[in-house]
Amino acid sequence: MIYIVMLVISMLYVTDLILLVPKYTLCKYDHTPRRKKLFWKAACIGVPLLVFLATLILSYIWKEFDYKELLLFIGMFLCAIGDIVLEIRFLKGGLLFLAGHLVYVASIILIGGGFNIISLSVYVVLALAGVILTFKKLGKKYRLALLSYNFVISATFALSIPLIISFKPENMILGIGACFLVISDWLLARNKVFKTGYYWSLLSLVFYFGGQILISIFPMLNR
Repeated sequence: MIYIVMLVISMLYVTDLILLVPKYTLCKYDHTPRRKKLFWKAACIGVPLLVFLATLILSYIWKEFDYKELLLFIGMFLCAIGDIVLEIRFLKGGLLFLAGHLVYVASIILIGGGFNIISLSVYVVLALAGVILTFKKLGKKYRLALLSYNFVISATFALSIPLIISFKPENMILGIGACFLVISDWLLARNKVFKTGYYWSLLSLVFYFGGQILISIFPMLNR
């Protein structure tokens, strides 16, 4: 039974990354009406979100309740709502993303991530680099919000490193997924600065939705 479930999930994810994500990316460049663009964006994030909800329910049937998994789902849900709102109200969407990452940070710490000499060093480098690039390359309009967001996503990345090097499969995949989310934000910032086109945007979104996909299978692996 478990193999059938994993096969169905894998097919959903392949469909998401190969069909839905490129379709949504194209909508950003071919003057697709906002409502239709929002539909495709919701479809992209809806796949990992619904799979996460399903695996969460199944994991609670198979084993004891784990609040850390529920926290991860709340983080993804906040990011999913932020993903939609971002297309309508940039600042409000960004605040929802910030809240989602804060929940991810809390979840990662509770699951086993944390600051050691390696992750702390990575955090300092990323946070400082983000501050420098924000002042040099990005406008003043949202500077305070961007700096705050940078500090939080840098923590998401750095705190995930102990999960990756733990060599526990479920933690490694969760850590890689969280890092993918941050990489997608860096690529998005790069695309804003250099005004690049379809393929750079597609790469950013593949990292983003791919990261959410990896996070969403944590309950299935953590049995």
